[in-house]
Amino acid sequence: MRAARSLRWLHLALVAAGTILLVALVRAIGVERLVGELRRCGSGFVGVVALELLLDGCNTLGWRRLLPPRVGLWRLYWIRQAGTAVNQLTPTASLGGEVVKSMLLRPYVGTAAAATSVVAAKLSFAMGQTLLVLCGLAAVLSRLDGDPSLRLALVVATVATCVGVGGFFLLQRRGGLSRPLALLARLGVGRAERLHVRAAELDRRLAALHREHPGAFAASVGWHFAAQLVGTLQLFYVLRVLGAPAAFTTCVAIEAFALVIDSTLFFVPARIGVQEGSRVVVFTALGLSAATGLAVALIVRLNQLLVAGLGLLAYAYFSSTAAAAASGDDAGSHSLDASDSVSASGLAAGGGTTRQ
Repeated sequence: MRAARSLRWLHLALVAAGTILLVALVRAIGVERLVGELRRCGSGFVGVVALELLLDGCNTLGWRRLLPPRVGLWRLYWIRQAGTAVNQLTPTASLGGEVVKSMLLRPYVGTAAAATSVVAAKLSFAMGQTLLVLCGLAAVLSRLDGDPSLRLALVVATVATCVGVGGFFLLQRRGGLSRPLALLARLGVGRAERLHVRAAELDRRLAALHREHPGAFAASVGWHFAAQLVGTLQLFYVLRVLGAPAAFTTCVAIEAFALVIDSTLFFVPARIGVQEGSRVVVFTALGLSAATGLAVALIVRLNQLLVAGLGLLAYAYFSSTAAAAASGDDAGSHSLDASDSVSASGLAAGGGTTRQ
């Protein structure tokens, strides 16, 4: 009880700090200047949303490669949108939405297969992001202005990201997600024994997926990388709409740099202030306008909130149909199983970005 209260206060403090940072950025750049930048977007915002939906489609195709073919793409698309909305709008460090995806998918493939696909897709998503970071690293390093310590910080953060993703990959291949829970279970900690049993079964399924279907996993990574490229194209489009066009390679550098910062500060709810601040830092470091960087961040934020609204509608629809189709006891039992499995894997999975 005390731990939950402390966590709630921590979330509120992070939201407050992020909000203060965002307000400070707006004041420093100037409200009138920022409004002028945003007005240039106008009807071009429709294109921003369209590219976001295309990006989500690529990510859905990446997830689908890890599932049986009987799962319809359209249904899976909206299940993913529902989970992504929860990740974006709730302070759950990008894990709450993964539980939602697993629970909504469970009626179509079963609890175990749903949880396995969600955790494997979380890894392939992270690997797709890492590929973009590596592609953008050289461009970032060659364009950075100012203090060399900024280059060093970026390289260190990139290496840490690669090590973290690589470690998660090895854990999945070797069935190591349940090991920390086994230690906690031996110490008699809370629900650790139950979580360990769930995680051990998840370990077995994940190891089998990587061993028996390496091509499907590679294709999943490829689709998630394609989604990152669509995100870069979205930035390229936004800059042109704002009258500040940049080369596509520069957009790759911006996305890679901002992605590293966002991933490092994944624990901030909804990335409030972080998402905006990272764009300002990146644009300034690359010799671009801070006002344009903040305008881009706010346009992307509005776009994500709109799409998250669609995701919440999808969540409401799937929740109502599931409640009508399943008995209370049975549904509750399976939902708890799915939640346990994904929550256990989340101990090793870490955070991510708001586009999960």
